[in-house]
Amino acid sequence: MPSSPTPSETRREETQSEKASRLGNQSLSARNAKRARANSAILAVPWSGPSLTESFGYFEDSDCNTLALIRKASHFFPTINLGLACHDSPRGSSPALTPEAVEEAHSNIDRIPERQILDFLVQYFVAEVNWVDQVVHSPWLLAKYQSWWTVERVRLVTEVDFAILILRICSYASQFLPSPGYILDKIRGVLLTDVRNTCDEIADSLEAISTAADGQGSLIRIQHLAFLGLRYQVEGKTAAFWEVLGRAIRVAQSVGIQGDGARARQGIDEIDQEMERRTFCNLYIWDSLLSRQLDRIAFLPRCLRPGDWPQLHILGSEGGSAGGESEEQGGDAPRLFTERVLQARLADFWRSNGHMQGTEYDMVRAEERYDKFCREYLSQLHPAFALVDPDETWDKRLPKLPLQRQLLHIAIYDSLCWNFRPLLLRRLFPLPRDQDRTESLPLPSYKRMLLSSQGKALAVAALRALDGVTQLHALLGGYHTRFAGLVFSTFEAAVLLLCLCMDPLFPSNCHNQHVPQSSALSTKTDTLQAGIYNVTRHGCIQAVQGALKRLRMLAEVSSMADVGANILTRLLSKALETDAGTGAEVGMDEVMLSQNQEVGNLTTRSSQLGATTTVGEVGSWATSDPTDLHSVSDFMSMSVTSAVGDMTSWPPFDPSNINSRDDFVSISTTQDRQNNWATPIVDFSH
Repeated sequence: MPSSPTPSETRREETQSEKASRLGNQSLSARNAKRARANSAILAVPWSGPSLTESFGYFEDSDCNTLALIRKASHFFPTINLGLACHDSPRGSSPALTPEAVEEAHSNIDRIPERQILDFLVQYFVAEVNWVDQVVHSPWLLAKYQSWWTVERVRLVTEVDFAILILRICSYASQFLPSPGYILDKIRGVLLTDVRNTCDEIADSLEAISTAADGQGSLIRIQHLAFLGLRYQVEGKTAAFWEVLGRAIRVAQSVGIQGDGARARQGIDEIDQEMERRTFCNLYIWDSLLSRQLDRIAFLPRCLRPGDWPQLHILGSEGGSAGGESEEQGGDAPRLFTERVLQARLADFWRSNGHMQGTEYDMVRAEERYDKFCREYLSQLHPAFALVDPDETWDKRLPKLPLQRQLLHIAIYDSLCWNFRPLLLRRLFPLPRDQDRTESLPLPSYKRMLLSSQGKALAVAALRALDGVTQLHALLGGYHTRFAGLVFSTFEAAVLLLCLCMDPLFPSNCHNQHVPQSSALSTKTDTLQAGIYNVTRHGCIQAVQGALKRLRMLAEVSSMADVGANILTRLLSKALETDAGTGAEVGMDEVMLSQNQEVGNLTTRSSQLGATTTVGEVGSWATSDPTDLHSVSDFMSMSVTSAVGDMTSWPPFDPSNINSRDDFVSISTTQDRQNNWATPIVDFSH
């Protein structure tokens, strides 16, 4: 049996045990401290992996998503890296290009057309094209354009994006040349087609570089995508326009230019915020219009929110009278962007009150929508844009206002056509062989009468749309143009009229006592009611014939017009066959009137409506007596007094006056008798 330990042995064992315990605790503490130091180092090391926005798709500027919660948590633990990469923080400067991307970008920029060509196209765009969609604010664009040329070497993504924007603008503007004010097909001896193709090719290459360097984008990227879409539109590629519009909207959502939360972003001044609102407003207008016209699901799911609406006073004094937005006009005066706001309100109304049209037509709801439209939209129009007796007080001060008025009126009547168009999918009247068959008329008489009235209202809306197109075309000079709005509205309205005329009994007798009367609606707001009683079959056919002549004229420069004219010719022939059976004949020889006669008629209307240049004339702005435009404000102030299509206000300059780097625009004219061209050269280089 082992002997029990002696007291000394027991004390020795206890001492050794205490020593081992102390060593163990020290080792554990050391290991814990080492682990803590390692963890601290890990938490402090800069994040090198993908960002949260890249991996999870969070919107950076949201104040209520998970990324916002993580940012809030990071304020309590400032030393902890929660995976927020530098581009997950509020935006500041633009991302920089890699050295390889810089070299590739410059190899492309070196191939752009000479500066005088770009200067001329930018100036022409500002003076004669930008009034239509106003994707950019002219003084804002010109100031950035001047600044861009001072950059010695492009190194930032936004600088590349702005180069793309200028190239897209120049390509788009060249689509409207030659014009009544500039009849040549060259600029400084270079064919317009070559200029256009070069701009498109280089812009495509630069876009690939920019997208690779920054997948998110910016306001400038949204804008140059918008101009790419507009170019597709004038080329008759509406499906491509729709696709590019979707891309632009995705970039806008990624950047976060919509909503109240976007206004609090760092590094965004008030003017750029207003440019974001205006750009998003245009995206909303196009998305609403195309989704309605093409029967597609809109990219933007809801109406504009309060923070998305443009605030016109912010840019009211920018550029002074150049953009037609002067504070001296008074609070009730329309501004250059007023028409776009009214277009957005138009889109807002139909999004709120309409729905995707289908084969089922609810005539009562259509009538209710129309009554509500008259009360809530038409009655609230700015007096300068009223459908009946518009106030023309500001027309001389804002020379593009008459054109914008017609644009809005055409859009209004197009939307009313959309409201009543589904009634064409059901037979309004029985065929002659079916008149004795009660089963062919399933509707009670009062509903048949309502459908008859709405059919006439549809005809009135289509006729008014065609009339608006005629007036707009005359204001533009009445000549060949690729303006897609003219072609699309002409074709759509003409097709509706022909579909109505396919019915041999259209328009049927509709006694006044049976026509639904819109209560409390004046003739100024109930724009269709008064015209219902004047609708005639012969008048509809004549309007279609006029539309066909216009499309055939425009087909010489527009592939969209060419396709539309071919289809419309076949439909018109069918409608005339129907008329032959009813005795209301309109000969096809009336459709085949010479194009020269149509041009003559439009020229007469043009001169009556204020166009100042005609085909065959080189506008007086292309003179050999050039003078200097000393600043952005000098250039922009001219457009307020210039008439539609008139470039006489582009004053010449004395080259001896050019001695300042701040001089923005100078125009010189050279005559190359060998090449037979005389082109104003806009020089920004001094």
